[in-house]
Amino acid sequence: MRLPPWLPSAGPLRRTAFAALLLGIVIGGVWLWRSLLLWPFRLEQRVIVLVPEAASWQGRLSRWQRTLPGGRWQQKGEAIPVLLGRNGVAWGIGLHPPQPGLQKEEGDGRTPAGRFRIGLVLGTAPSLPAGAKWKLYHRKSERDAWIENPELPHYNHLVTVPAAEDPPEWFAQERLRIEDPVLEWMIAVEHNYPDSRPGAGSAIFLHGRYGERVPTSGCLALRKEEIVELLRWLDPRGRPELVVLTREDYLRLWSAWRLPRPERVGAADRR
Repeated sequence: MRLPPWLPSAGPLRRTAFAALLLGIVIGGVWLWRSLLLWPFRLEQRVIVLVPEAASWQGRLSRWQRTLPGGRWQQKGEAIPVLLGRNGVAWGIGLHPPQPGLQKEEGDGRTPAGRFRIGLVLGTAPSLPAGAKWKLYHRKSERDAWIENPELPHYNHLVTVPAAEDPPEWFAQERLRIEDPVLEWMIAVEHNYPDSRPGAGSAIFLHGRYGERVPTSGCLALRKEEIVELLRWLDPRGRPELVVLTREDYLRLWSAWRLPRPERVGAADRR
């Protein structure tokens, strides 16, 4: 190895020291490059739905993301209206520990509150909208069902009846309505999933809405263009979660759940 002109000529010890220094610089450069390359994979995403009170069927949805370590939550886009279950919200089963208060039950007309993973996307198109990064997609067919009857096997799971078989008796009641344009896109909320407890609630989705003031049976309803925008924003690297909380519960839990500060999401606003 040829030494640079500024290094005095010396014996093997000096040459060995220089070689070690050069090796350290190379290793440090590789480590820095790998750190910068992996930086985007430390993304976190949260979809936050803030509800005025437990009986409310209207809320505000906002999208947040940050890059760790040390990143600050940044809001993406404006907060938008979201329609909830006709009877408000009740605690669901998700990533959060059990909470005191009303618990979600099958058929109660309430949206589950808490922290939930975002899961499978169902749609009628051959693929997700252009620009979407989400990997979990299932194109709906006329042989698909999502089981909501607690007495049936595969409760709160997608079931596809094989083409060679006749649909079972329960199929007509449980089938996915592919003819409904409002349900063109359905983003599964992993409430009571995948280990589903019978009767604790099922088939919770983010999907389109039937009108500006039409509540749901427990799902979360947005305008179609807002669903598409959400699909394009979701990033698997961000391990996105849906967080549904009343204003009171947000003030109680935001710090422990490492969410944006209450004043940034409107939870501190009592108007």
